Amino acid sequence: MATGRIQRLRRGVYGCAHVDEQIARAATIGGALTCVSVLRSHGVWAGDSLRLHLQLPPTSSATQDPSAQFHWARPRFGLQSPWEVTPLQSLWQALHCLDEENAIAAMESAMWTGFLRPEQIRQLALHAPRRLQDGIRRMVNNSGSGNETIVRLRLERAGFTVVAQGHVPGMGHQDLVVDDCVGLDVDGRAWHEGNDRFATDRDRDVQAEGLGRHSLRIRTAHIFRTWPHTLAVIERAVADARRDRERRRGRVIVRFDDPF
Repeated sequence: MATGRIQRLRRGVYGCAHVDEQIARAATIGGALTCVSVLRSHGVWAGDSLRLHLQLPPTSSATQDPSAQFHWARPRFGLQSPWEVTPLQSLWQALHCLDEENAIAAMESAMWTGFLRPEQIRQLALHAPRRLQDGIRRMVNNSGSGNETIVRLRLERAGFTVVAQGHVPGMGHQDLVVDDCVGLDVDGRAWHEGNDRFATDRDRDVQAEGLGRHSLRIRTAHIFRTWPHTLAVIERAVADARRDRERRRGRVIVRFDDPF
């Protein structure tokens, strides 16, 4: 302690100077990291709240902290250390804390990242709150981000058919394909920064347009700040794409490699 290599977190509990800040705080209070705090620390979708979630023993006398969310019940799926619950417990708890959209996004993200195995997701789905059952029936195992999941659920409930990770020959995938005629990419800063990624995204848009699939890009603000307008834009794009498809029927398409 004198050299700063360790620190006293609480009576009888010490931590290295480099210990994770949230783990140190959990140990200081006498609880274990749980729920969305564990998900976020492992790169799993956890909604937008940054509030610390801690699991405490039912007999704990810890002082309430307004900046933290305390969970007092005994963990159903146990602890993996005195300071953190198991991955299964963290997602189980998150299903009870998050709203429906974010809960389903967390489940799909847990599969996509490998945080939980498919059979563990199925186990949770069987016992999930009733309010999540419609979203669980709509789950897919290839959603690339929580934002993609939320957009897909909203569009499906608006009556569209939506496919996740729509293939673009030679250029990878578009995040979502709506009614088989509009490719929708949900751009997030973490995934679409940099000149190389920007160029690849635009090349894929051009390739998709060449296949007769219109392309549209939205960002996080379009989902959570201006969704009614965003939905109206997508509806218009799909309607226009359908009309274009009808006009093209019966035409002779000249390919670049056709002899003139």
